[in-house]
Formats: sequence, structure tokens, C-alpha cells
Amino acid sequence: MEREERLTSLPEEDRSFQMLQESGLFDIRPCTTALDFEDTRRFQKLRLDPGQRMQVSALMQQLPTALTAGAMTQVYTVRFPEGLPHTLTALKQGGWGSMIRGENGRFLGSASFYRMTTQAALLGVFSAMSAATGQYFLAEINSKMEKIQLKLDKILEFLYGDKKAELLAELSFIKYACENFRSIMPHEAQRQATIISLQASRKVAMKDIEFYMGDLDAAANESGKDYATIKAQTDRAVKARDCLSLSVQLYAMSNLLEMYYAENHDPDYVAYLRGDMFAYIEKCDKRMLSSFSALNARIETYQPKWQEKDKVDKAALLEKTGVLVEALGSGEESPLRKSLDGALCAATQKADYYLTRDGNVYAKRS
Repeated sequence: MEREERLTSLPEEDRSFQMLQESGLFDIRPCTTALDFEDTRRFQKLRLDPGQRMQVSALMQQLPTALTAGAMTQVYTVRFPEGLPHTLTALKQGGWGSMIRGENGRFLGSASFYRMTTQAALLGVFSAMSAATGQYFLAEINSKMEKIQLKLDKILEFLYGDKKAELLAELSFIKYACENFRSIMPHEAQRQATIISLQASRKVAMKDIEFYMGDLDAAANESGKDYATIKAQTDRAVKARDCLSLSVQLYAMSNLLEMYYAENHDPDYVAYLRGDMFAYIEKCDKRMLSSFSALNARIETYQPKWQEKDKVDKAALLEKTGVLVEALGSGEESPLRKSLDGALCAATQKADYYLTRDGNVYAKRS
């Protein structure tokens, strides 16, 4: 009763805002603590284009008097207990309303409690924040994909075979989709086309993984009658492994980018994605470990012929294969899995942001 009387006493716009906020999906309030946003260890400034910054500034001007209580603060704190995507989904669906019952007793629909001006303003700003935050998360994980981050000339050093042009094309597209996420997201037609291409990229990456996995198995397990053959097989196996790692990273990024572009953070979907990707990565790691362990054993037990003793350098070959065997057999979670797990969770974790009157948004680093 007290809540209803308090809401009734507010102007309609303020009442709409209060009801939205009381849903528990977000919380906006004046920030009364002096903060140093130049401290990059604590805060990350989101990249917003001029139009998005204008949206933030406009919302700051429209915040209800019931919220500000007359305060002339320059900074507001926005908290999302379940992450931005949940809030966006709720707002896009029209909020929470009262059910309308027809003459036959069946429910016909619902009437929104909230004025569209309030909801539209929040949706615009939250969408801009979501796109900018997604760009930040994707840039973070992309920077940890060591093969994807290599310069083209370095990639060309190990790419080979019929899949070379295909992998280069997919690599170029994944970089494009990752680096332009913030710009593409507001444009529905372009976003849908990108999602379709990402689904195709995932299929291509999986085919390439199987191709290079077979090539690695062949190089590691073929018999070598002399040192020159074993050396050639080792070089071929290392190249196949590099191509395989690039294919696995493209597979992972295509899955992750599709989730971010589709804004699908349904718990069941995210759990499926995590399980599917991790199982596939583990399968690849185990097969690589098996292949390089076999190759490593062949190098160690090889007995040089008398005519090639001056040419044999088993230590150099074992250095190439031994490092890979040690890394794959350490039992520790791979860096790729750690990065993917963080990116899958980041968008739906509790998050705090700070909005300033000049249109800037800062994310609080965890």
C-alpha cells in the first residue's frame, strides 16, 4: 500500500522509471563517491561513437527527479545484477504488464505498465553499452588467440595444402567480424548476414580441423627409414599442428562471435556451447598429444646409420616435439579454454558501469 501511494504521487514518467527499476534487472543511482576514471587498472572506458554518446547524455538529462532527489551529480552508477543481455531482452519484449482477459475467459495479451519514452531511452543506452562491452570482451579474448594474432607473413610460413586459401579467407572474415562488432550490431540486416557467415565459418573450421588432424597423424606415424625422412616428417607435423591450432581458434571464435552477435545468453545455450567447444578442444589436444608423443618416441629411439652420423641432430628435433608434448601433457587447463570460459561468462555476470554527463561510460574492472 505504501509503495502504491509513493508511486501514485510521482509524475507519470518518474513512475514508469521506478517500476522498471524495481523489476530488479538494473539499478541506477547518483554516484556520491569521487572516482578517478583515468585509473585504467580499475576502470575501462567503453568505446562509443558520437551518436551513442549523445544517447547517454540525453538519458542523463532525462533521469527522473525521483531518482536524483535534486542532486546535481555528474556521475551515475548503473548496476546489472544478471548482466546486460537479460535487461535488454526484458526491455525489448515490452517490460512487465498486466494480463488482459477476453470475454471467453482466455488471456489475450498484456498491457505495458511503462511509457515507451522511458523504455526506449533505456533500451537505446543499454544497447549501446552492450555493443561497446561486447567489443571490449571480444578484443580481450582475440588478443589471446596467438595464431589469429600473427601477421600474415608469419601465417603464410606454416599454411600449406588445399586448405591454405580457405583458412586465409576465414581468418580475414573472423577478424572483420571481431573488430567491427560495435559498428555492425545496430544494423539488423548486416548483423543477420554476419551471423549466417559465422555459422558457415564454424563448419569450415571444423572441416579444416579434421583435415589437419589427419595430416598430423600421418606425419607422426609414418615410418622413417632415415634421418632425412624423420626430419621432414617432424617439420611437416609441426606445420600441421600450427594449421590445426589456427583452425581450432577460428572454430572457437566463430562460436563466440555468433553468441555475441545473436545476443543469445540463454543459460542452456551457453552451457551447450561451453560443453561442445570444450569437448572438441579436448579431443584435438588429446590427438595432438598422441601424435607428438609417438613422433617423439621415434626420434629418441632412432639409431643413425654410419653414413649420416655427421648430419643427425636429434636434440634439435626433440626440442621441437618435446615442448609440445610437455605443454599438452601437463594436465593444466589450456589457455584457450580459460579465455573462452571467461568470455562465455563475462556478458551475464553482475556488472557495474558509470555514466557521466558528457556521454562517457566506464566499466568497473573485476
